[in-house]
Amino acid sequence: MAALSGVDKRRKITLSIVVAIITAAAVAATIYITNLGAPPAESGPEIQQAQPLPSLNVTDPVIKPPAGRITKLSPKGDAPTPAGVQAQMAGVINGPRQNALAQFTGAVMDPATGGLMFDQGADQLVLPASTTKLLTGAAVLNSLNPQARLTTKVVVGDEPGDIILVGGGDVTLSARTAGEDTVYEGAPHIRDLAQQVIDSGYVVKRIVLDTNHWKGPELADGWKVSDIAGIGGGSITNMQALMVDGARLNPASENSRRSATPAKDAGKALGEALGLEKVQVIAGGQASPDAQVLGQVQSQPIGELLSQALENSDNVLAEALAREVALARGAPASFTGAAAATKLALEDLKIKVNGKTRPVDVAGLELKDASGVSNLNRASTRSLAEVLVAAVQAQNTDMRALITGLPVAGASGTLQERFNQPDALTGRGWVRAKTGSLDVTYALAGLVVDKDDRILVFAFNSNGVFGDPVNGTRPAQDALAASLRACGCS
Repeated sequence: MAALSGVDKRRKITLSIVVAIITAAAVAATIYITNLGAPPAESGPEIQQAQPLPSLNVTDPVIKPPAGRITKLSPKGDAPTPAGVQAQMAGVINGPRQNALAQFTGAVMDPATGGLMFDQGADQLVLPASTTKLLTGAAVLNSLNPQARLTTKVVVGDEPGDIILVGGGDVTLSARTAGEDTVYEGAPHIRDLAQQVIDSGYVVKRIVLDTNHWKGPELADGWKVSDIAGIGGGSITNMQALMVDGARLNPASENSRRSATPAKDAGKALGEALGLEKVQVIAGGQASPDAQVLGQVQSQPIGELLSQALENSDNVLAEALAREVALARGAPASFTGAAAATKLALEDLKIKVNGKTRPVDVAGLELKDASGVSNLNRASTRSLAEVLVAAVQAQNTDMRALITGLPVAGASGTLQERFNQPDALTGRGWVRAKTGSLDVTYALAGLVVDKDDRILVFAFNSNGVFGDPVNGTRPAQDALAASLRACGCS
């Protein structure tokens, strides 16, 4: 491993066809799907009049639904060709939705060969918006143990009666009471942390906050004032290594505005859970490495946190995970450290193109944050597509979580309400993709299983977009991705 110096939606799946596990071989990519089918109809003799049954004192057996059958997709027909793929996409690119695609760049690749099937300005550096999270996700999976967890703890402070709440970068820690929803399924609760402190018998007089797990500025270059909590809409906040519920003002709402004081809010939440609503909360502390631990809680596994960040395009969670990449690669847990470490992690990725292995192309990549909120980020659609190819081809099953964590068209996350126009319906359940939206840019990058049971990956980017829900840029990108589902494209 290279090192450096110094949307109010609950998660739900509404389709019975969900892409579940991606596997790949050297020259062929395969995908598994869950098939919950009814048993086949059977013919039989003519039905006779039923006779009454004698009364029996028996217990009815437990009836279980048929188990899901995991079936391997078996590619058939000839492999796709650039000419075939381009012809399939032409109906959208050159059709009535042409203008809605605006200033369009895109790439489509065949992971089985690593070949580029479609290229429209694929090397042009564009604003990737939230498809940046694909790059962050790949770096996470190529740098961290997906089973690792982030720890928040309370230790004894330097002064009698002081406790220090030590942030470990887990932004999902919840302050909700029992039975109340939080957008982070399976998140640890601050009430459990408080109960451990209570059980220790330690008498608490003050709560000191330690946020030293992260370094540097709390706001990234290129973040618009209108996006920052406390100033604008609040889709992003001051990145402090201690917070509760992702700093959401409404922890049950995915699209809630964020608080501008994450660490202070966490300290107050701990005080309330301790039954000390008026306890003094002091910022700027630092716990001694050998301080007595009074309690600790852990996050969901990092792999699950990444899935949550990708499915719901969670900006704060993506930033938090990128800082863990920085720490793993010897860089500071800051915006600049995370960006540098992410680029190193991507350069470590390999893809196989026509039987020859080479690094993923990240030429010109410029990152100012990990979430894609910065309007100074730049990436090519080729880079995004190649990262997806690397995930599909990966022999390391950890990398495939980049695919399985993506929203499913018409079913989950940021794609739940998408692919709803007639020319995009064929993509529902078959397209998995990360969305992006920033200023006048819309992006969509992911994969689709075509009718020949082959995987194609794509990355689309449009600048100067139209927001119309029927005739705008998003429906046009949906239609373009859905057109690949119909591919035989040989």
